[in-house]
Amino acid sequence: MAGVKRDTGEEIGGYTVVETLGQGGSGAVYRVRDGGGETYALKLVDAQHDEVAARRLEREVQALQSLRHPAVPRILDAELDGAETFVVFEYIPGVSIWQHVQDHGPLSGPALADFADRTASALEAVHEAGVVHRDVTPSNIMVGPEGPVLIDFGLSHLEHDERLTRDGLVSGTAGYVAPEVIDGAEPGPIADRWSWAATVAYALTGSAPFGSGTGAISRTLAAQVELPDAPGAEALRAALGRDIGARPSPREVVAALRGATIALPASGEQMAATEVAPGLAATSVMPANGAWNEAGSDPTAGLTVTAASPVSSDELRRRDAADPWDTADDGEAGDVDYADDGEGDYEDDGEDGAAHERDPWAADDASLPSAPRHPLMTLAWMLALAASAALAPFIAAAALVLAAVLARTAQRRAVGLQLARRRHGQRRGDAAIHALGLPWHLLRSLGETLPAAVLAVAAGGGVAALCWWLVDEGRFAGGGLEDWGHAGALAAGGLVAAATLWWGPWMEATREGGRRVASALAPTRGVAVAWTLVGLAALGVVVLAVYLNASPQWWPAPQLLG
Repeated sequence: MAGVKRDTGEEIGGYTVVETLGQGGSGAVYRVRDGGGETYALKLVDAQHDEVAARRLEREVQALQSLRHPAVPRILDAELDGAETFVVFEYIPGVSIWQHVQDHGPLSGPALADFADRTASALEAVHEAGVVHRDVTPSNIMVGPEGPVLIDFGLSHLEHDERLTRDGLVSGTAGYVAPEVIDGAEPGPIADRWSWAATVAYALTGSAPFGSGTGAISRTLAAQVELPDAPGAEALRAALGRDIGARPSPREVVAALRGATIALPASGEQMAATEVAPGLAATSVMPANGAWNEAGSDPTAGLTVTAASPVSSDELRRRDAADPWDTADDGEAGDVDYADDGEGDYEDDGEDGAAHERDPWAADDASLPSAPRHPLMTLAWMLALAASAALAPFIAAAALVLAAVLARTAQRRAVGLQLARRRHGQRRGDAAIHALGLPWHLLRSLGETLPAAVLAVAAGGGVAALCWWLVDEGRFAGGGLEDWGHAGALAAGGLVAAATLWWGPWMEATREGGRRVASALAPTRGVAVAWTLVGLAALGVVVLAVYLNASPQWWPAPQLLG
């Protein structure tokens, strides 16, 4: 991966790197800017050391150059023969539909139908161009300003192309691979449409329809899917069935989602709908914000499955029934590989049967996807803790440092768990084993946080002392408002300390750990809103106490100094 690693400010073929959007086993995607200031997404592969990756990129370019659809990113530039092999796409700002659902909840009604409509239209255009995507998942559909966009053609191939896959192996994402592909069939448009239906089911329910891990394989083969009682659910359930002949087409599913009554065919029959939507026009839905691939991870679909065709579906069921929690890497046996790859939007899962990890973004060289963000919730609690310095400055400072240490500890544990799975594969009991290492993670996080904590306390204390002096000199909050002025000085110092602990040097892992903790505390949007309100209420209590002229408590300074 050394050949594709680029830092901010470096150039690739005349494009300046702005930030890294994602990294995979043989390539990386960057947000870049050209000489005129326009922003693009650039995918760079290590062609000198990975011939298969170079051929795959060339195939990706050939596939996308033939497509013209608003829900498929356009190729604007490519260099396939030079020292640096890359392709430049239009930049789609937004987040994946997986992240959108995590942040805002499942889709329903017209929003769900519009999402299904536009993505089905994109997939239809892909298939008309003779291209098979092969990895339609919630993490590979971006919610851009104009609506959803189908991305990541790293696994795609033209129908007449030579397969870049080891003999007898297929690749995909567990829970989003069609049952016939698991049984050994060649991936094709029919399998893409099944994966699309699974992705629409995720948008409807907010969870992977067949779960994740080895259990997703057996549930897919058994067509065990539970959907809520909603318009179109019956058609969607049929589209996820094992019997290809009994599956409604995406057009019928979209019509059913819009409330049309359709007749589900028996096996082998052609679909007969009493009402079908007139077309699959591109419909703008759901405003988006953030950067392309901001979330980058889908824990409900984060397992790449590579299954050898000689292994029958009955054998897969038998193994899963023997130990449904066993997700160890059985690659040495040549049967089934399950590897936690985070399944990011730009992750190149590969087609050679091997599980590719993202390159590390952290100092620990861990393949760890970013945690979902809850900015309002985080800001509310940061303000509450910082403002509490007006009532108890030393306790507030200790609480801020403790929060930073705990956040970093959470990130350290997640990194350690991911590193272990990277070396040995995912095994039962990993989480419990790494919970025993929490004291070591805590001690290490304390040492790593110490420099930033000293800087934060110094900066916050300096600002508080300066503002306190300005109040004493009558330059601020004079005329009987000195008590309020002193409280404001302490609160200002707390805010500076909190900002330094969050955005200061050496605190990237702390920020990511804080987001990970926030995500664990608020798994849904409603819970995040509740936590935000609690944080704002705590802030209100501090403001009320200051308004009532509560004197600041200097404990434990008097005891330590006395």
